[in-house]
Amino acid sequence: MKKEVLVEWNPWWDEKKGFNLLDRELESDVVEWIKRKEIVGVLGVRRSGKTSLLYLLIEHLLKTVNPKNIFFIKCDDDRVEKKEIISKSIDLYKELVNPRGRVFVFVDEVQEEPGWESTLKRIYDLEKNVKFFISGSNFSMLKEDFTYKLSGRFAYFDLYPFSFKELIGIDTNVKNSVSLLSKKQEVKHKFLEYLEFGGFPEVVLEKDKKKKAQLLRFYYDTIIYRDIIKRRGIRNAAKMERMINFFLQNVSNPANFSKIGRQVGLSTDSVGEYVRYLQDAFFIFSVPLFSFSVKRQEINPKKIYCVDTGIRNIKGFRFSQDYGRLVENIVFVEIKRRYSSNPLCELFYWQEKKYEVDFVVKVGLKIKELIQVCWDLEEAKEREVKSLVAAMKKFKLSKGLIITESSEYEELIEGKKIKFIPLWKWLLDVA
Repeated sequence: MKKEVLVEWNPWWDEKKGFNLLDRELESDVVEWIKRKEIVGVLGVRRSGKTSLLYLLIEHLLKTVNPKNIFFIKCDDDRVEKKEIISKSIDLYKELVNPRGRVFVFVDEVQEEPGWESTLKRIYDLEKNVKFFISGSNFSMLKEDFTYKLSGRFAYFDLYPFSFKELIGIDTNVKNSVSLLSKKQEVKHKFLEYLEFGGFPEVVLEKDKKKKAQLLRFYYDTIIYRDIIKRRGIRNAAKMERMINFFLQNVSNPANFSKIGRQVGLSTDSVGEYVRYLQDAFFIFSVPLFSFSVKRQEINPKKIYCVDTGIRNIKGFRFSQDYGRLVENIVFVEIKRRYSSNPLCELFYWQEKKYEVDFVVKVGLKIKELIQVCWDLEEAKEREVKSLVAAMKKFKLSKGLIITESSEYEELIEGKKIKFIPLWKWLLDVA
């Protein structure tokens, strides 16, 4: 490895570095772990901004830390050998810089080094003045390695593409609820764009719609063919892609794995295995039916959601009736984002007899929220309200939420308070 590569990775050593980065809401949660010893992991789908978040943390550290005590390793740099890249880079860094005191080491796309977890464990145990921050694009592989070899030595955070709130902060340069409400039409226009193209940072920043679509297609191909098919050695690639297309065309609907398997020519076990691979890569998520019986959760169909509506729209056919499914997908990702720092949070849908509620948010042993998504309130209000009230009675909650296209008011029904709120206001948290 050449020293010039290390210097290139760490430009703040020789100059005052201005990153010109966009703020991310997750930064404040991660900053709280800087003073602790644990390895901090930032996990998420490719191109969601993990590297930029690491740079935000470096920018935060540069206010109080000697620049030469901050070391960045880019594991996906194709100019360097992946084997033992972390330990070799650190050895060369110490030879080149000779840092004193606590050192902050950032390892980007850590999964590119085979056996990275053993390397981090060894350095963590032997060198008390080294603090690691790492990023990775494959949740299951990383989490399994964390749990097995780094038990008690790590904390991890999930990063998603831009939230609508983050996007609005970029595009309209307004930071408070008064400003947002005064720009209501502009905000609603931005929401329609968000619905179509999603929140991947580079897609958001690109102004040309054709290039936005091209970027999303490139991301899709990279995630599916590199992170899943190639990395997992999948032979039935064509069948897997047909399965993915089915999921993307039916986001927010319950998926019967046996039925899907028959349609695409895969066994039920293969469908389940491929779904786990897609979840590992943060591409899709499955939400089980709420039940106190784990077996019932497992055997019942799971709802499928995509990490980003933009990447879903690249492959999923779009119709006018898609709006309801797409907005439910957006609500799902936002709930995941808001509770991402709470390890006790679980998400379900609820169904009993003729009633169904889109989201049951469980934290620890308690049901914290019931959320219904109803884009066309005039058509479906009675059904949605009855279902929500039934769930509120079952779970002994006094409040429930229905997210709508534009309606905003509260109703007291059978002693239960139901709040109706437009999606854009809920996403911006200005209600």
